[in-house]
Amino acid sequence: MANPSFSSLHAVADRQAESADAAASTTPAAEGFAPRPDINRVLDVPAEVTDQVRRVFPVQWPRYYLDLAEQQGPDSAVARMGRPRLTELVQDQGDIADPIADRRQRPVPFVVQKHADRVIILATKKCHFYCRFCFRREEPVARAMELSRADWRCIFDFLRANPDIKEPILSGGDPLTLTDEHLAWVRSELETIPSVTHWRIHSRAPVHYPARVTTGLTAALQGRLPLRLVCHFNHRDEQTPQSLAAVARLQAAGVQVENQAVLLQGVNDSLAAQQALWQGLAAAGVKPRYLHHPDRVAGNAPFRVSIEQGRRLYTAMTQTLDPEQNPRYVIDLPDGTGKIPVAAMERQADGTYRYQHPDGRLSVYQDWC
Repeated sequence: MANPSFSSLHAVADRQAESADAAASTTPAAEGFAPRPDINRVLDVPAEVTDQVRRVFPVQWPRYYLDLAEQQGPDSAVARMGRPRLTELVQDQGDIADPIADRRQRPVPFVVQKHADRVIILATKKCHFYCRFCFRREEPVARAMELSRADWRCIFDFLRANPDIKEPILSGGDPLTLTDEHLAWVRSELETIPSVTHWRIHSRAPVHYPARVTTGLTAALQGRLPLRLVCHFNHRDEQTPQSLAAVARLQAAGVQVENQAVLLQGVNDSLAAQQALWQGLAAAGVKPRYLHHPDRVAGNAPFRVSIEQGRRLYTAMTQTLDPEQNPRYVIDLPDGTGKIPVAAMERQADGTYRYQHPDGRLSVYQDWC
């Protein structure tokens, strides 16, 4: 697929902003999503499979993203990332209920803290699209309560009481499922906390639902605090004129856009796929951040790659990609110590991997692939 030039994307973004605004303001949200029979037809999945799987983890496709899967075929990378499978219901010996120890490091509800200077705020459990490899898939979505104003007040009070925290990171779920008004309120509240110097949003909305990036949204995000938005493009085929124009609208509003991807078996686990992904993003002015080794949550076993497979691929990436295009290949450890470079893990005779942290702590990781 040809990638539009970086300079042309902002012109496209200007032309598309009006139509995106109109769609968001005049069309009920449900109309932006595909009905289940269409999902089953495009993905070539029996209805009974979808019905079983969605009881465990939602199955939802924005019409835009399903159309993309239909154009590219049922075996495409786009289709694979969202196709429900009965294997999601099967327990694997490598499964971990809390794969990156998020639940054990919540000083207050909806806040995850692993570092002194930044926290993750779980702003919602809703997404526009539910990735079948999601590492938070074990946390219930359908029965989840959304944050109340009181919950948010508790979070803001926690930030005020801990001035070492400089960067709140909105994650979820997808924070861009919240309304413009809600996001503007959160941004304005963060601006009243003197110790907060910048903020970040993690979102796949530009990828799955680019019409969400309207002038109303960008206005809601603009304020005193610098903002970074980290997208989740996993494959070059997701870099369409619509998604890249959504990125350009954010950039035009002063938002620094970065990307993190997950290394996924059968999706992007080849050198050609990784080269195309990161080179395409660089052409759009998107900075590389992370290539994540997949987390071992129940239901995502078909997407996992081994540490050694990932290392071989990343070595080839460092030899062929420009350093400015290459992400950092990391794993978020199950013991809660955070992200570490996969290359720094030492393989032991028993097949485990060990990592000595700068503070002396030792992490041990068992690779079940």
